[in-house]
Amino acid sequence: MKQILPLILSSLIWTSLTFSQTNCDVSEYFKDFIKIEKSSYSGQMYLVKHVVDADPKICLAAVVKNSMYIDYLLTNFSVDANYQDLQKITDTLLLQKEYITSLQQDTLFVRVMSDLVAKTIEKRVPKDSISMDKLLNVAVKYFSILKITEDGYYAGKVCTGLNDIKKTEKVRKPQLEAFCFSSILKNYQGTEFNMYDEFVKSIKELYKINLGVDKSERLLRAQGAMYFLMRNNENLKKMLRSEYELNKDILPFILKD
Repeated sequence: MKQILPLILSSLIWTSLTFSQTNCDVSEYFKDFIKIEKSSYSGQMYLVKHVVDADPKICLAAVVKNSMYIDYLLTNFSVDANYQDLQKITDTLLLQKEYITSLQQDTLFVRVMSDLVAKTIEKRVPKDSISMDKLLNVAVKYFSILKITEDGYYAGKVCTGLNDIKKTEKVRKPQLEAFCFSSILKNYQGTEFNMYDEFVKSIKELYKINLGVDKSERLLRAQGAMYFLMRNNENLKKMLRSEYELNKDILPFILKD
């Protein structure tokens, strides 16, 4: 009996540990927080994908609660391979069903979402360790100088497109991109952190230096200068740190420094 008891105890402990792990089949729940609908603009019909509130009982409810973060991943890391076929569907329920089926077969989006869940909800993969320098390298790319006007002024925008990311990053970092984008957008005109004001201040700094006579060269230099101005912006750093602390339990990385 004395020899059997330790075996029974170890078996119970192993069983308890096994069942305490969270298993979350990500693609199974796409239908619960991702919707698609048709929308028209200037006489043309478009498909609009968006993230909605999920039932708090589903296993990945905690991570999808940050809808801007998930929406960024959905927009930029899913493949619209069957977009034309989906456009032809008139029945809204069938459209939703077919879209979710295609999304479940989208290896890119499934991989990105699975990575997020594995490092947060399931906790079966260690979180990445990220420095503030690496985070800023991504964050500054969302402060864009788009053009120089006929009057010679800089025209820019915060959180526009992906041109700067695509042109400067050989290897995309979905989770860092989603965090930076959603954090900046959340604090675009916030009370504690106002990223729009910080961007305007930086644009005003650009006028203090003659960056070129040729418009294309001046534009390129202005964008590079903007990166460095925002990289050294203390309020941007504080904002990113604050958003990290607020959301660190559901982020797949640990912010060092």
